[in-house]
Amino acid sequence: MSELEMPVVITAIASAEAEGFIAGTLFAQGWSIIFRAIDWDSLESFIHSNQEVARGALLLFASDLPGISKAKVDAIASKISQSIGFSVGQQLSSEFTQLHELPKATTDLVTLVRGFVRAPLLHGLSTPQRADRKAHVVGLGSAGSYTGCTMVAINLAMELSILEKSTLLIEGNYRAPSIANFLAMRNISSDSEWKSIAPHLSLAEITQDHASEIVEFMVRAAEEFEYIIIDLGSISGLSNRLTDRRWTSTMTTWCCDQADELMIISRADQLGAHRLAQVVELLKNTSLRASLSFILNMKSPGKRGENEEAKFLTCTTPLKPIRVRSIQKDSRAVVAAEDERATLAEINVRSNVRKSIADLARELKS
Repeated sequence: MSELEMPVVITAIASAEAEGFIAGTLFAQGWSIIFRAIDWDSLESFIHSNQEVARGALLLFASDLPGISKAKVDAIASKISQSIGFSVGQQLSSEFTQLHELPKATTDLVTLVRGFVRAPLLHGLSTPQRADRKAHVVGLGSAGSYTGCTMVAINLAMELSILEKSTLLIEGNYRAPSIANFLAMRNISSDSEWKSIAPHLSLAEITQDHASEIVEFMVRAAEEFEYIIIDLGSISGLSNRLTDRRWTSTMTTWCCDQADELMIISRADQLGAHRLAQVVELLKNTSLRASLSFILNMKSPGKRGENEEAKFLTCTTPLKPIRVRSIQKDSRAVVAAEDERATLAEINVRSNVRKSIADLARELKS
């Protein structure tokens, strides 16, 4: 199965309610349910008659399936891509030692299956739950290119630190890292996990060497800081990334599953509106644990800006985001900050763009 290909699924679950929940949820996420077995004989017959298709399939089975046994499941392991077992009803047999409880929420089911597809050997026996923590974690993703996502992330982190909130800014844009260049910094990934760059503000970078330790790193960071701001870069093709096993997708996947908020940044121009519409359409069919919010960046002044914001609200409102804000275009202030390799608060405290981001920080803090 290709790393970027949405997996095909075979279900083997007797309970109509449980099977309907699983099949319906995954179908809504874009996965193809190619066979729905009602007993072991029908499953075995399908695999024997469709060997090539079965080799790329993910099997979701339950302990209530008539005729099932651990020996039979083990025997077909080489004929399918992967399998996930669920305990349904009172049919849990002692011979099955790695069955998952059937998730009650669609997001928990999708998270479990996505995670298993990405790394089947790393998961324990229970459905992964969002960890309790003191930190509020926000991932910032760009709906397209040149949306100012990195600028917003850097300045949002700075504004939170000005409010005397211990804040960690994380470079999570593996494909096009920009924070170090923006702030004229080197060796972010040094011996320490994060580097202090201002009062109450630290910076970290997740590289390929540390990608496999993201879960442990985020646990430690969440114990140390009150706010964690993560620059993810572009989130185009999000649904594919959520099942992608490559290290470049690990931070985005973690944010979708574990962050408190996924903040989508878009441009106000025509192309930006088009890219946002594409992302919104994708998100309508993608279950995420993180709450969604949207920021319209570089909004024009006057009547034109009002029209841009109206289109933006029409596009994003159906997703019921927890917050929707706009940031006025202020090229002079942004360029000055870029030239000085500094934040807006250090260059032009009265600029409109700085005030907008400061208001956003105060809203997060409240």
